[in-house]
Amino acid sequence: MQWPEEKSPYIDVARIVVPPQPAWNAARRAAIDDGMSFSPWHGLAAHRPLGSVMRARRVVYKVMAKFRAHHNAVVLREPRAIEDLELG
Repeated sequence: MQWPEEKSPYIDVARIVVPPQPAWNAARRAAIDDGMSFSPWHGLAAHRPLGSVMRARRVVYKVMAKFRAHHNAVVLREPRAIEDLELG
Protein backbone atom coordinates (compact mmCIF):
# COMPACT_ATOMS: atom_id res chain seq x y z
CA MET A 1 0.00 0.00 0.00
CA GLN A 2 1.33 3.42 -0.91
CA TRP A 3 1.58 6.18 1.70
CA PRO A 4 -1.10 8.87 1.10
CA GLU A 5 1.00 12.05 0.98
CA GLU A 6 -2.07 14.29 0.76
CA LYS A 7 -3.04 13.13 4.27
CA SER A 8 0.47 13.27 5.69
CA PRO A 9 2.93 15.20 3.54
CA TYR A 10 6.70 14.78 3.73
CA ILE A 11 8.28 17.23 6.20
CA ASP A 12 12.00 17.89 6.63
CA VAL A 13 12.86 17.52 10.29
CA ALA A 14 16.64 17.71 10.06
CA ARG A 15 19.53 17.79 7.66
CA ILE A 16 22.88 16.27 8.52
CA VAL A 17 25.95 17.42 6.59
CA VAL A 18 29.15 15.44 7.08
CA PRO A 19 32.37 16.66 5.48
CA PRO A 20 34.47 14.17 3.48
CA GLN A 21 36.83 12.08 5.57
CA PRO A 22 40.08 10.39 4.60
CA ALA A 23 38.48 7.00 5.18
CA TRP A 24 40.22 4.85 2.60
CA ASN A 25 43.40 5.02 0.58
CA ALA A 26 46.07 2.70 -0.82
CA ALA A 27 48.19 2.77 2.34
CA ARG A 28 45.22 1.89 4.53
CA ARG A 29 44.20 -0.90 2.14
CA ALA A 30 47.69 -2.39 2.25
CA ALA A 31 47.92 -2.12 6.04
CA ILE A 32 44.53 -3.72 6.63
CA ASP A 33 44.07 -6.12 3.70
CA ASP A 34 47.63 -7.43 3.54
CA GLY A 35 48.97 -6.73 7.04
CA MET A 36 46.23 -8.25 9.16
CA SER A 37 44.47 -11.58 9.43
CA PHE A 38 40.89 -12.43 10.33
CA SER A 39 40.05 -14.83 13.10
CA PRO A 40 36.96 -15.15 15.28
CA TRP A 41 39.38 -15.51 18.19
CA HIS A 42 40.54 -11.90 17.86
CA GLY A 43 37.43 -10.76 19.73
CA LEU A 44 36.49 -10.73 23.37
CA ALA A 45 36.83 -14.02 25.23
CA ALA A 46 33.06 -14.03 25.85
CA HIS A 47 32.46 -13.94 22.08
CA ARG A 48 34.94 -16.60 21.01
CA PRO A 49 33.66 -19.64 19.11
CA LEU A 50 32.74 -22.87 20.88
CA GLY A 51 32.91 -26.51 19.91
CA SER A 52 35.29 -28.98 18.32
CA VAL A 53 34.62 -27.83 14.75
CA MET A 54 35.55 -24.27 15.65
CA ARG A 55 38.69 -25.47 17.48
CA ALA A 56 39.71 -27.25 14.26
CA ARG A 57 38.99 -24.11 12.22
CA ARG A 58 41.25 -22.14 14.57
CA VAL A 59 44.23 -24.14 13.33
CA VAL A 60 43.22 -23.53 9.71
CA TYR A 61 42.91 -19.76 10.29
CA LYS A 62 46.45 -19.67 11.70
CA VAL A 63 47.94 -21.75 8.87
CA MET A 64 46.22 -19.71 6.15
CA ALA A 65 47.25 -16.40 7.73
CA LYS A 66 50.86 -17.59 7.87
CA PHE A 67 50.71 -18.75 4.23
CA ARG A 68 49.17 -15.47 3.07
CA ALA A 69 51.77 -13.41 4.94
CA HIS A 70 54.60 -15.45 3.42
CA HIS A 71 53.06 -15.30 -0.07
CA ASN A 72 52.52 -11.51 0.18
CA ALA A 73 55.93 -10.94 1.83
CA VAL A 74 54.43 -9.08 4.80
CA VAL A 75 54.60 -9.41 8.56
CA LEU A 76 51.15 -9.75 10.11
CA ARG A 77 50.56 -7.52 13.11
CA GLU A 78 47.44 -7.19 15.20
CA PRO A 79 47.01 -3.53 16.13
CA ARG A 80 45.33 -2.45 19.35
CA ALA A 81 44.34 0.98 17.96
CA ILE A 82 44.05 2.72 14.59
CA GLU A 83 47.27 4.60 15.40
CA ASP A 84 49.14 1.25 15.35
CA LEU A 85 48.52 0.85 11.63
CA GLU A 86 51.10 2.15 9.21
CA LEU A 87 48.83 4.24 7.03
CA GLY A 88 51.44 6.20 5.13
